[in-house]
Amino acid sequence: MAEASRVGISTASFFPHLLTEEAVEAAARLGFAVLELFLQAEAEYAPSFGSELARRARDTGVRIHSLHLFATLFDLWSPYRRVYDESRDRYLRTLEIANRVGATALTWHGLRYQLDNPLWVEPFLESTLWAAQKADEAGVLLCIENVSWCYLRRTEHVERLKALPVPIGFTFDPFHAAEAGDTPEAVARAMGSRMHTTHISDYRRGGPRHLPPGEGELDWETIAAALREIDYRGPLILEVTAVRDERRLLQARDFLLRWAV
Repeated sequence: MAEASRVGISTASFFPHLLTEEAVEAAARLGFAVLELFLQAEAEYAPSFGSELARRARDTGVRIHSLHLFATLFDLWSPYRRVYDESRDRYLRTLEIANRVGATALTWHGLRYQLDNPLWVEPFLESTLWAAQKADEAGVLLCIENVSWCYLRRTEHVERLKALPVPIGFTFDPFHAAEAGDTPEAVARAMGSRMHTTHISDYRRGGPRHLPPGEGELDWETIAAALREIDYRGPLILEVTAVRDERRLLQARDFLLRWAV
């Protein structure tokens, strides 16, 4: 049985019907102990907004584990100078927000187009070096998430990122690993001790995505065995979409509490 202190939820699970700051309070009311804050809009990347999130977290007693970056706002490798400068300035502000809310990590999708083109991959890797170093200087770990439609899709991409000479962690998403055509357990083993965050959702091939766990076709027993094998002790963050019925969120929370990891 998973410890309650490890069972969390992403504020993205309440999108779009609750604002991020409202989702903090909703998550606490449902009994989640740890949160990943998905910052959805430009206004949410202001340090003053970070202070408001920190206040709500203190008032509700939840722990902020990580911040999830909105993909299109962080093209840190962009060849267009204005986008390059704005995204890097936004990234530095995000690190300040992380410090204000007490987050230990960022979740970043990274490159999401031209995935096999060296003319794009190499600048992305260079930007990853910069971003990881800046995060480390701020006492935060940059975690690249495996996403079926982004650079980190398979185990060989994990290995290439692990070879970069900076502190880099990983956010593991078993649903995305399966959707990309790899097995979740293979991706988990490749990440190994670098895995810092785990997202939990399910899916059906050709059907809905980001379902609550147990409502799709993922083999959760095998995934749990792989996490035990690498001695993963980090949080289990529920990340579902289009679920407005709180009973389904509570059922998903209970699934995680029963899930032997």
